[in-house]
Amino acid sequence: MKIRKFASAIMVIAMISALTSCTSSPNVSSGATTSVSNTTASNTQPVTITFWHNYDESAGQIDVLNQLITQFENDNPGIKVNQLYLEWSALKNNVIAGATTKMLPDVLRGDIAFVPQFQSLNVLVEMSSLPDYSSLAAKLLDAPNSTAKMGDKFYGVAADTNTKILFYNKDLLTKAGLSVPTTLDEMWNSAAKLSGSGKYGFVEAWTGIWNVGPYIWSSGGDVLSKDYSTATGYINGPITVSVIQKLADLYKAKQLTGPTLDPGAAGDTDGWAAGTYAMEVDGPWRAVYCDQAKINYGAAILPAGSKGSISVLGGEDFMMFQTSDDAHKAASWKFIQFMDSKDAQVAMAKVGQMPVNKEALTDQTAIQAIPLLPVFSQALQTARPRPVIPQWSDIEDVIATKVNEAITGVKPVQQAMDEAADAVNAILAKK
Repeated sequence: MKIRKFASAIMVIAMISALTSCTSSPNVSSGATTSVSNTTASNTQPVTITFWHNYDESAGQIDVLNQLITQFENDNPGIKVNQLYLEWSALKNNVIAGATTKMLPDVLRGDIAFVPQFQSLNVLVEMSSLPDYSSLAAKLLDAPNSTAKMGDKFYGVAADTNTKILFYNKDLLTKAGLSVPTTLDEMWNSAAKLSGSGKYGFVEAWTGIWNVGPYIWSSGGDVLSKDYSTATGYINGPITVSVIQKLADLYKAKQLTGPTLDPGAAGDTDGWAAGTYAMEVDGPWRAVYCDQAKINYGAAILPAGSKGSISVLGGEDFMMFQTSDDAHKAASWKFIQFMDSKDAQVAMAKVGQMPVNKEALTDQTAIQAIPLLPVFSQALQTARPRPVIPQWSDIEDVIATKVNEAITGVKPVQQAMDEAADAVNAILAKK
């Protein structure tokens, strides 16, 4: 087993080495800006760029990617694209290693959380300095694109997006004589009425800010100060504590459950299929699972709190690296602009990728492929990213643990949130 794993690792490293060594010439500057010109690679020497990504092969996304690459290469005969799939952790770990070895791709499509992490390694190109960046950004949704913004500069550009909306079992709501909730208070009250006899009104799959953040933000609370300098008064502030206390009350009354809250609970997908769960705030994949299970479900934007309906942003960004020479940067930038075009975004929508291109979002082909796209598009207008800082992954793990302890009654809510604030502040202090 160990030999096979070691051999596999060697093969991956060899593939990356072969791809990067033949495509990019190190040209690293101390800053993150670059002087990419509008000159196409076809006017000089042929260029082959390396593209790392984690598109979902099982959903047919890599097949569509290959078709798009062929189209791009036909339109740009001086540019070739070598694509390499790496799963989420491999993408992250190979870039971290590449910051030292200088073995990095020309383009990467990866999780929005990667941008601040990679920028802290000083390996990313400042995308907002590239020719026609403003023109491309104007064609994309502002909120998803903001996930690549650090300070007043952008170190990536949105590739695709997602957010969370309310999914509900129509049959269970109808049987209980309930209408679709439009406020958080209505949603929690409905959860209580829908619970009992082995059923739960609400399921929450995790306790990180990806899950509880929308309830906090919509209620006027926050996780960190605006300058990201402290968690005190925010994650342990009165609004956040009241939101977590409400979830704790629902859990105690057996009106809320989830696999990370109760190890004996059915997973959210299995629970939906069994008709056990009535409501969940989730992303576009929930519709896929409900369709597969033949659930009679409906969907609406996140019910509003006192500050409105503010959901959370997910998705991926395109990034470029300082290790590429100018010719590879120019070719890479052309490829990213192509992948963010309406036609390419519609093509990816057919295999489940929610567009960030504004025209693609209203395209009937895209809506036919993702019927709930208009609902998600509405939610995206007010959705917000989690803090765009390098430490965020560690911070969210701390918050998830403490929120879990609070909801399940392991600790009083205020105590758990105070402990979260102290732990988060310690992480922030390690800059």
